[in-house]
Amino acid sequence: MESDVRGILEALLFVADEPLTLKQFVKITGFDGDLIVKTLNELAEEYQRENRGIQLREVAGGYRFFTHPAYAPYIEKLVLSADYRKISQASLETLAIIAYKQPITRAQIGAIRGVNVVGAIASLHEKGLIKEMGRERGPGQPILYGTTEIFLENFGLKSIDELPPVKDFAPDEETVDQLQLKLMSEPVENLEKES
Repeated sequence: MESDVRGILEALLFVADEPLTLKQFVKITGFDGDLIVKTLNELAEEYQRENRGIQLREVAGGYRFFTHPAYAPYIEKLVLSADYRKISQASLETLAIIAYKQPITRAQIGAIRGVNVVGAIASLHEKGLIKEMGRERGPGQPILYGTTEIFLENFGLKSIDELPPVKDFAPDEETVDQLQLKLMSEPVENLEKES
């Protein structure tokens, strides 16, 4: 049981993007607060005693993992590397289109998004998430883009076949009806405001 408590608390701390309070730990796990505090203190002491790469600290009313200060130069290199930068919303949308429609040209992606995608494609290519898959037959023979093994790895997929169906992201009929009603009524409202 003790190893389960330790493992559960470590797992929660690992995925948390902000300090977890004792109240949150109790609510999520159902464990006794004293047991949680005792276990967290033991973990913190163990990480410090063994000079581990992570430390567990109590901060801002909760508990959180931090990297060991001695390894800051290595962390800095990783965080500042081009491969580690976050993906912008525009790039993420472009990546989704490529993943579901590959192989696809830049013009086809732009037509779906309705904006220029040159920057997003360059960023995704630089990060190794997409690659050139050849050229389309026809005028200008534009480059065809598809996803890479790095994409699969980063998104936890064995193959592109594991992408969830697009229909899972589509709004339900009621939402579509509400949107259509809103769109149809908007011009009338705008006319009333102008008069």
